[in-house]
Amino acid sequence: MFALLDCNNFFVSCERALNPALENKPVVVLSNNDGCVVSRSNEAKNLGVPMGAPVFKYRDLFNLHQVECFSAKFEYYNFKSQQVSAIARQYSPNYEIYSIDELFLDFHGFKYFDLEEYSQNIKQRILLETNMPVSIGIAPTKTLAKLANRIAKKYPEKLNGVYILDSPDKIEKALKWLDIEDVWGIGRRLGVKMRDYGVNKAFDLFQKPEIWIRKMMGINGVRMLNELKGIKQLELDTPAKKQSIATTRSFMDMISEKEILRERIETFSFSCAEKLRKQASCCKMITVFVRTNRFRKDLPEYRNGLSLVLPNPSSSSIVLAKAANVIFDAIYKEGFQYKKAGVIVSDFVPEDERLINLFEKDVEEKHLPIMKTMDFLNKKYGKDKIRLASQNGNPTYERKLLSAEYEEFLKHNTLPEANFRFH
Repeated sequence: MFALLDCNNFFVSCERALNPALENKPVVVLSNNDGCVVSRSNEAKNLGVPMGAPVFKYRDLFNLHQVECFSAKFEYYNFKSQQVSAIARQYSPNYEIYSIDELFLDFHGFKYFDLEEYSQNIKQRILLETNMPVSIGIAPTKTLAKLANRIAKKYPEKLNGVYILDSPDKIEKALKWLDIEDVWGIGRRLGVKMRDYGVNKAFDLFQKPEIWIRKMMGINGVRMLNELKGIKQLELDTPAKKQSIATTRSFMDMISEKEILRERIETFSFSCAEKLRKQASCCKMITVFVRTNRFRKDLPEYRNGLSLVLPNPSSSSIVLAKAANVIFDAIYKEGFQYKKAGVIVSDFVPEDERLINLFEKDVEEKHLPIMKTMDFLNKKYGKDKIRLASQNGNPTYERKLLSAEYEEFLKHNTLPEANFRFH
């Protein structure tokens, strides 16, 4: 059996763990630039606030119903994620961190355990030690565990946050309940296409021949169907190192000043370099792009991007910032209002396997001690405390809705490095 442990309304629950006075109040967490909603409490959902809601469109509703709004604090959310996973991992020797708020546990070999009671103990301990509510779904396959978790979340009072699909009758009933677009691996777009063929519920897939499944989804569709039948196809994954890293942002206010946009690009390259060093990699290529707001038809539109191969593989913030500046100067055009920009690094090599160009000066050994010191200080005292001199002043993407509770938390805690993936 597999168990999927999922934190309920994760970002909002993190805010409530920080400030318990937010319980039972409508709460939303906003994206990096405070532009749209990325997490909602059940109370906010009941008010009709959709995921991705633009803040400017819902400002009146937020004011009318006293909806609490908070800037995203991804460093803190990662801290809470690691707290939850550290506890959960003690209950199974094999696990997979699927995303920042989801964790698979392998319960194979737990034949003589009461998995209902066992999972309730996990759930209660996590709530007691971290103040984070979780739901747990248990089933013979990972896909069915996802379904079991969805049911546990849907009926919290009846099931007390834990549900087990442990019989053919339960599995059949669940599949007849689950909408086709909610099946793990299908999604909304493919779900619409399947509904055109009369496949409205997950159970309807069993009425289709395998050749039809292959035509719609390929071999992955056949594996998914077997998973829904309770035949294990997916094992627990060990996350591999990333092969490309991107730092991109949509700006709350469009940027027309070249130097302000340059600071954004340098900050993005700084962030990419930090992430490279965390996984002990160096990149051979860096890409920079800029674009205007494609939805503003009243403004001139422009987008451009360019890649540069580095003379030597690097993870130095200084090297990457200089390279990003070269690209930025080549693609920037005056007279446009820029809405989005980003930096992408790719073509990685391990930092201890770098091949040096004999005809180019290599500064990595010189920069490495400086970079490690910067990483240490930023980890100890908070993100962006130590920056490049060219990154003048405060970041232009500064989050404006950070709570006093969070500022107090940072005074007494060191946030760890990220170990999660978003899905």
